[in-house]
Amino acid sequence: MEYKDYYKILGVSRNATQDDIKKAYRRLAKKYHPDANQGNKEAEQKFKEINEAYQVLGDEEKRKKYDTFGNYYDFQNGTSFDPSQFGWQRRTYAGGGSGFSDFFEMFFGENGLDLNSILEGLNRRRGPFGGFTGRFGNGRTTQMGRDIEANVEVGLQQAFDGCSKILTVSGPDGSRKRIRMKIPAGVLDGDKIRLKGQGINGGDLFVTVRIKKEDGQELQDLDIVQDVPVLPWEAVLGANITVQSPDGKKLSVRIPPATSSGKKLRIPNRGYRDRKGKRGDLYIRVMIAVPGDISGREKELYNELKEISRWNPRGYEA
Repeated sequence: MEYKDYYKILGVSRNATQDDIKKAYRRLAKKYHPDANQGNKEAEQKFKEINEAYQVLGDEEKRKKYDTFGNYYDFQNGTSFDPSQFGWQRRTYAGGGSGFSDFFEMFFGENGLDLNSILEGLNRRRGPFGGFTGRFGNGRTTQMGRDIEANVEVGLQQAFDGCSKILTVSGPDGSRKRIRMKIPAGVLDGDKIRLKGQGINGGDLFVTVRIKKEDGQELQDLDIVQDVPVLPWEAVLGANITVQSPDGKKLSVRIPPATSSGKKLRIPNRGYRDRKGKRGDLYIRVMIAVPGDISGREKELYNELKEISRWNPRGYEA
């Protein structure tokens, strides 16, 4: 059965005042009234939904029960649920014949379930870590598990090698628990890991992995772009330098003469490796490093180079 989101039907927030609710109801009732939409079945159905929503939200006591029940089970935006958990199979309701939905008749109709008893049972039988159990009309104790979601952030090297993380997860009642989880090697940004039974009252915990951007290193699909500092004379004259791949191997890379800062050099099949073994490339991005402290002799040589060099990268200057 579909949970009825009466706030959505009236187009108001859950914090709306009773006056806001009344105004929204009057506006929508006028718009969808059968007299103004003769022969329009869709408008007729909409008018029934609006009327039903106002029957609950316009009554402060019914609204309080509706909010409490919805908050316990996180029934939001039309989430479906199994009504047999609340004794539905023991009664037959008028439903459409009364002008109200089965959901309304089940919880707010004259012959419906006693919502007060359900809520009292939930309060008495609060389960572990924000979960709830309750004894309903059929005498059966029912436990309601809820899945929850969380995010975890890892560095690129941690994602490549795999690592362990400790999550602190909060329940809806303010309780907290710490969970140690394993991040598998080769996980990708946005991957979801399911921790069975670690949600609320036996539900599952779904953890989304985020690979954080680090200075000088970024992941682009399966390719890794890594900044490597190069000395000015290495960039001008060319040089052989050593870099390290994410799997720890040292690689010899040739910097061609006259290499500008920002130029990328590709090393095939040395990038990121996913969980299926597929591997991308490693790109070395040359970043020319300027010495901050130089000797007197070095300064003389730079001044001499300044005097004899005719090259000007900003050609528009005299």
